[in-house]
Amino acid sequence: MKVLLVNPNRYQHPPVPPIGLEYIAGVLEAAGDQTQIADLCFSADPLRDLDTAITSFNPDAVGITVRNVDTVLFQANEFFLTEIKALITHIRERYGLKVLVGGAGASAGPEFVRDFLGADSIISGPGEGVVREVFGGLSSANTNKVHFGSRAVASACPRHSMGIDYQQYAEKGGIAGFETHRGCSSSCIYCVEADTRVSFRKIPEVLAGIQQLHAGGMDRFHLCDPEFNEDLDFSLEFLRALKESRIKIDWAVYMKPANQNRRLFQLMKEAGVSLITLTVDSWKKCPLYWTEIEKIIFSARSNGIKIVVDFLTGFPYEDDETLNFYLDLFRRLRPDSVGINTYIRLYANLKVTEIIMKDADLKERLLGAVEDKTFLLPVFYNHIGPERLSGLLDNDPLFRVEGLDKAVNYTRTAGN
Repeated sequence: MKVLLVNPNRYQHPPVPPIGLEYIAGVLEAAGDQTQIADLCFSADPLRDLDTAITSFNPDAVGITVRNVDTVLFQANEFFLTEIKALITHIRERYGLKVLVGGAGASAGPEFVRDFLGADSIISGPGEGVVREVFGGLSSANTNKVHFGSRAVASACPRHSMGIDYQQYAEKGGIAGFETHRGCSSSCIYCVEADTRVSFRKIPEVLAGIQQLHAGGMDRFHLCDPEFNEDLDFSLEFLRALKESRIKIDWAVYMKPANQNRRLFQLMKEAGVSLITLTVDSWKKCPLYWTEIEKIIFSARSNGIKIVVDFLTGFPYEDDETLNFYLDLFRRLRPDSVGINTYIRLYANLKVTEIIMKDADLKERLLGAVEDKTFLLPVFYNHIGPERLSGLLDNDPLFRVEGLDKAVNYTRTAGN
C-alpha cells in the first residue's frame, strides 16, 4: 500500500515538526508499505502543494495528523480544524481517496473531530499498533469508525523523517523533538491525555533517532512526552544511556510534581537538559503536591537548570484566598518564571466539563462558542478576569499571563 501522510499544521509560534507522522511512517515502512510525508508547515499554497504530492506519489490512501484542535489559550485563540477540513474535502472530492485522521487533537472527542472534518476514519491515541489494520480496512464500505490506538510496552517504532526539512524548522525558531513514552497516569480533570495507558519506547531506538537528527545538524531538542518523570527508574536509565552515548544536545522537558530524587536532576544536567517546564494546577491538591513542587524547583536551581512553571488555576469553587496562597508560594520559591492561565479550555470528555455543566452558576462563567455541544469550537471557563488577576499579581515580574504573546517556554528562554 502507498500512503501519503500529511502535516497540515502551519502554526508558526513556533513551528513544530510532525514527529507523530515520523513514527507512523516508520511502522508502515517496516511492514513493507510505501510512505511519503507532505509537510505543509511552511507552505504558501497548501492545496497546490497537496496536489503536487498526490499526483507525484499516487497514493492509495491519505493520513492526516491533527496536532491540536486550537491553540488552547483564550487570548487570540486560533482554531485549526476549518483549514484541515478544507484539505480533506479537497482530497476526497478531487481524488476520491479515503482519509484517515489521527494525532493528539483526535482525542478531543474523536467522533466529533471525525464528523467535523469529514474524514473516513479516525484513530484516537497512539496509532502505531493499529494503523496498518485501519488503512487496510478503508477499502470496505463501512469506514465511518473511531479506532482506539495502542502500542505495546517497550515497543519498537523507528522514525522515518524523509520529507521533513529540519533545517528550515531550525531557521524559523523550531527545534527537534523526541519521545521516550506515550500516555500519562495522572488524573488531571482538564486534560484529554489523563489516565491513558503508559508505554515506553526502547531506549536504544530513541537514542538512534536523536543521533540521526544530531548528525543532520540539530543540537536543540524538546522532549515530546506528556511529562518526562512519568516513571523515575525509566527516566534515570534513559539519562544514563544518553550521557554514555556522548551525544551532545541541549534539550528541554516537561515534568510533573512527582517521581523525583536528587540523582535525577544531576543526571539531567549532565545529559544536557537546560530547561524544565513544571506543569502545575490548583485543583484539590494535597500538601504533598506542593512539597514536591518545592523540591523540584530547589533541585533544578541547585543543579543549574532553568525551571519555569506552567500554572493553571481558577477552577470551579476556588477563591482569591486560595489563589493568593499559591502565588505567595511561588514568590517564596522563585522559579525563573511562572506562566499563569485562568481560562480553562473545555472538551466534551473531560471531568471539569462535567462538573461545570451540572452547575447553572458555573455555566454563567463560560466564554466562547457555548452553543456548541461538541465543545470542538473553543469554549472556556473563567471566573478570574484580567483586571482581577492583575491585582493579585501586583506587577510582580515573576509572573506572566499566558496567551498574551505567541511563544513557548523554550523560545522565551533561548539564549538567556
